[in-house]
Amino acid sequence: METKDFRRNNLRTLMDAYIREGKTKAQFADAIGLPASQLSQLISPNASRNVGDIIARRVETNLGLLRGWLDVPHSDVSLEFKGGNGKDTGPDNSFNLQNRSRNYTDHPYRLELLDTQHSCGGGRVNTEYPDIIQSIEVDPEYAKRMFGGRPATSLKLTTADGDSMIGTIDPGELVVIDVTVRHFRSDGIYAFTYGDASHIKRLQMLKDKIVVISDNAKYDRWEINADNESTFHIEGFIVGKWQMAYSRLG
Repeated sequence: METKDFRRNNLRTLMDAYIREGKTKAQFADAIGLPASQLSQLISPNASRNVGDIIARRVETNLGLLRGWLDVPHSDVSLEFKGGNGKDTGPDNSFNLQNRSRNYTDHPYRLELLDTQHSCGGGRVNTEYPDIIQSIEVDPEYAKRMFGGRPATSLKLTTADGDSMIGTIDPGELVVIDVTVRHFRSDGIYAFTYGDASHIKRLQMLKDKIVVISDNAKYDRWEINADNESTFHIEGFIVGKWQMAYSRLG
């Protein structure tokens, strides 16, 4: 099954649980922020539309679900309708989703901050972008899909600094590093040290040398070869980034 299938099935399951609690399909559509007609197009047996990223994130936000919850399979999902006093209430009150198949807090998938810092620039230490995020917990099933089955113990976070990889990795973004990769294995983006400086750059193997590439065209390429490889040490492979943005609204 593909992500679009998981999203459709999860949306149907949520609506079924909603209806079992005495609500209506129209009320469910209102709760997730969609017109009833659009909801029908998404979940009917002959659905004419897929649940895209924008709609999926809207549903998760409106229902108080983790980002990406709709993208992975779930079993035995139920809804509890609660009022402010914690008692079961009528159809106009809010609800809390409960996934009874597992307790995420018992088996967390946690990414911790790396104890060293790397630069997407000239190799300077990250001082402009402080490490506000110390760790992130991810739904284990979603993490399995997101990180290609890598265990949490193999991944670390660091904050990007500098503009040499801008467009791919922007200053201030959280970067996810597979720290078990300690040697060049294929072309890609790596965290590495060269001399006394730490970097995040794209590496490409050309015959008997490694070319260090910045995605920002204003930076020149340089090479790792037999003459300087003793000062070059790979510390991890970049598997992704976490786009972080916060706007204060009150």
